[in-house]
Amino acid sequence: MTSLAGYTTLGLGGPAAVFADAPTDAALIDAVTAADASGERVLILGGGSNLVIADDGFPGTVVHVSTRGVGYEAVSDGQVDVTVAAGEDWDDVVAAAVAEGLAGLECLSGIPGLAGATPIQNVGAYGHEVAEVITNVRVFDRQAKQVQVIPNESCDFAYRASYFKRNPARYVVLGVTYRLTRGSLSMPVRYAELAGELGVEMGERAGVGEVRSAVLKIRARKGMVLNPGDPDTKSAGSFFTNPVGSLPPRPCRCPGSTPETARSRSRRRG
Repeated sequence: MTSLAGYTTLGLGGPAAVFADAPTDAALIDAVTAADASGERVLILGGGSNLVIADDGFPGTVVHVSTRGVGYEAVSDGQVDVTVAAGEDWDDVVAAAVAEGLAGLECLSGIPGLAGATPIQNVGAYGHEVAEVITNVRVFDRQAKQVQVIPNESCDFAYRASYFKRNPARYVVLGVTYRLTRGSLSMPVRYAELAGELGVEMGERAGVGEVRSAVLKIRARKGMVLNPGDPDTKSAGSFFTNPVGSLPPRPCRCPGSTPETARSRSRRRG
């Protein structure tokens, strides 16, 4: 049986009862379809980040996504559609886009995992997320037993969420198309820490290569860039989400204050 430890960024995981490597879309679809037909549990395994597998392993079929392929197609107004197979390493995709002089992904440098996971989580960092540049996602629908192309507006993207994440057992991502902009300058910088690292104001732009380098530098300082030679960089990726909401008014703690006067002062401040 195949040990799964070598397929996770934390280096954890026992054996899979059944392990199927899928280097092509056809192999991926066939493996998932066969497991579904037999009623076995299925684990779609990509880059192995955000994933902890017990020492006992996985009691079902593990389908490892290892498809490859990146295509570039010029569209109007200096934009380029970059279509990426689900099994491509995400940071390699970002690095290639930056090398091609394409803006739109540079702030997402250094994130572990594969391209196929990016629409599921609506991957984002340093003020940008993939929902801004994804045009469509090609999937295999496990219920309908057919390949579909789902446009951005039907992906129901939200903060670290998507239609695919809300329906985890239905779709297998086969490929993603990102619409990037050709040019030497990045997307507007929206993150204060990144702006400070670059020495620019919020909302300004910098060179796409400079932004990628700055993001990697910031992430490395936090131990968030995987380095096979440094065990301290083993990471499950960003498994947290930022809280969304508002805080209630702070009550006054002045001497002689009562709850009623504190509420009154709070209303006047509002």
